[in-house]
Amino acid sequence: MSAIRKPITPRPPRTRQKVLVILQEQCKQCSLCVEFCPKNVLCIDTAKYNRKGYHPVTACDIDSCVNCEFCERICPDMAIFLADREEALKAYEAGALQEGTLIPEFEAAKKAQEVEQ
Repeated sequence: MSAIRKPITPRPPRTRQKVLVILQEQCKQCSLCVEFCPKNVLCIDTAKYNRKGYHPVTACDIDSCVNCEFCERICPDMAIFLADREEALKAYEAGALQEGTLIPEFEAAKKAQEVEQ
């Protein structure tokens, strides 16, 4: 056993390969994704209603998301899933998303740019 410890080198920040996509018009407010999210990323948006009259799920803390896919697996209505970052960005920038589709990570970046300007 050595008495000398190796220095601890910090890991580079981890980048998520996928982005969270929420189809708010399909959400039925079952709250399963909110309950099973290990990082408390999701919450119910009580200020908003979808066409079905439910409060849809939204991301309260998107920076905590670790792409575990629990939300995608637990959602009975397939209203929440993870998509490839580049593919989602192309669709977002082209405006090719259906009404009520939310990509919280892109929305947060858009708001940060607006604040800077």
